[in-house]
Amino acid sequence: MREKPETKENGSNNKIHGGVSYKTQIFVLAVLTIALVFLGWAYVLSESDKYRDNIIESYGASQQVLVDQVSKNVREGLATRGKGNSAQGQEQAEESVVENIIKKAEVSGSRYWFFYSSDGVIFEKDAEETRNVKGKSFSELMEYWKLQGGSGIENFKEIIGNTKSGMSVFSKNSKIGAEIVSIKFFSVESKEYVLGMATTQSYVLNTSRVNAHILYLWTFSALVSLNIIIFALMLCLVLYRNHRESETLNRSLVDKSLQIQELNRKLTSKSEAVENASIYDSLTRLYNRKFFDSLLSRVNHDLLMPVSVVIMDINGLSQLNVLKGYGAGDELLAKLAAILNKICLDTDVLARTGGSEFTILMTGTDEAEAYGITKNIKRQFASLDSEELTLSIGVAQMNSNDDSIFSTMDAALKNLVLEKLLDGNSNSSSIVSMLMTTLKAYSRETVSHSDRIREIAVSFGKVISLSPSQISRLAIAAQLHDVGKIGIPDNVLLKKGALSEQEKDLIRRHSEIGYNIVKAIPFLEEVAVDILQHHESYDGTGYPNGIRGDEISINARVINIIDSFDAMIHMRVYASLKTVEEAIDELRKKSGHQYDPWLVNEFIRLVANNFEGKEEQK
Repeated sequence: MREKPETKENGSNNKIHGGVSYKTQIFVLAVLTIALVFLGWAYVLSESDKYRDNIIESYGASQQVLVDQVSKNVREGLATRGKGNSAQGQEQAEESVVENIIKKAEVSGSRYWFFYSSDGVIFEKDAEETRNVKGKSFSELMEYWKLQGGSGIENFKEIIGNTKSGMSVFSKNSKIGAEIVSIKFFSVESKEYVLGMATTQSYVLNTSRVNAHILYLWTFSALVSLNIIIFALMLCLVLYRNHRESETLNRSLVDKSLQIQELNRKLTSKSEAVENASIYDSLTRLYNRKFFDSLLSRVNHDLLMPVSVVIMDINGLSQLNVLKGYGAGDELLAKLAAILNKICLDTDVLARTGGSEFTILMTGTDEAEAYGITKNIKRQFASLDSEELTLSIGVAQMNSNDDSIFSTMDAALKNLVLEKLLDGNSNSSSIVSMLMTTLKAYSRETVSHSDRIREIAVSFGKVISLSPSQISRLAIAAQLHDVGKIGIPDNVLLKKGALSEQEKDLIRRHSEIGYNIVKAIPFLEEVAVDILQHHESYDGTGYPNGIRGDEISINARVINIIDSFDAMIHMRVYASLKTVEEAIDELRKKSGHQYDPWLVNEFIRLVANNFEGKEEQK
């Protein structure tokens, strides 16, 4: 029995609080509307004044240019006509200049010229106005203007007092109104002159339609303000109706709350199942591609740096599905997912982003650490009964200046493709195989040479501490560095005697041909650059572009050294065989000219160690 009065009292209190909340909302809305309209109009008026001032200033600048141009003619006329004359002759020269130059200059009903000297007014606007003020000094002239109702003359007085050229806006006559006045000071035979032009401000504003534009702006602003007020009134009406309706709905909501709670309990279990389906991959229980992409866009990179992305793909899974059925492939995918869950940290984000593709977002992990983790993943994957399938992996670290992590994803994908091109189980490797088969039809020796260059390049890349992705790029560039020889005729490519200059030019073109072939293959743009530059010399004397030093990619510089070394120690149709020691001496001689000195030293150390090891075995 005690609960009912309490319920009524609470209901009464809710009414009071609801009423107070409703009135407060309307009051706040009214204040915000007034403030918004007031600030909007303050901004519009301020911008209108700025617009008007900019037009006047722009016109004054163009008028000043005209005054400067005419002043040159006036000065030349005074210098020519008054040279060596008496004071009377000088006065005649001034009148002649007024008659022949100033009156012929551009004027209109709202624009006129004036011409003063240190002795007084020479010309003002027209003959009638000149008679009224002729001979007056600057101070007398300004007093005259004040008597005519002029205003703002102090600005002009300041310019005159400082004897400097410039522009000012003031009124000489209350009937005419404000004028834009531009003047130019100059002197002829120690006598100072002032040439100027005045244009009524109203004329400038009317011809440029400033007032019309401002009127359009004010009209638009008034319409916007009216819409804001109407919108605010509509919101007030909505608030009032909601207040009234809330009292009616409150009772029914209380009655239905228990029903809703029960319904929520039933829906929770179903929504969890739907949510899991939209987030997780059903086979591996890792995140799916759609959720992973949406998660990437929300990652706060600044707080998680360094950030690395790992993309891996199982080579040959489609063949396994064909031979043993999709069940075998699904089992292998689940085992790889289990390996990833075991090796990766809880903070890493694991996702299955394709049929046989997995992606890992590693936070607080740099590229070197990520590669260390991938080695462990590859080792455990190799221990599975995977029908000798292999795992290709691409890694990239997000740079601090990257706009988003998606560029890092692209870099990791590119590194993945480079590694897949080197894996015989991957379909991508068929591209390299096809090019090598084509090249073999032209020159079996060139293909063997390319295979050796690739093998040495991989070893040398490790010596100079290139990352795995850089080594992959180097290996592909080394394998394909001579693929451009496909476009060289057999009689030139296999010629045993000395080559003519034309034949040498054909041979030199193989790097450009190889560049154009490889550039057409997706993700191999950088490899194509290495192929283009692999005959560039460190001192700039190489071909095809004659670049030098660090302008040449490090891979091209490495291939240049290994290519030359292998050509010297293996029998070629166009060169005699050298011993390893002779080849090393040749590299030393050309160090700093054809080859990068540091790379030559590191390569010689590698070759010397391998050579000594072979000698000991013998």
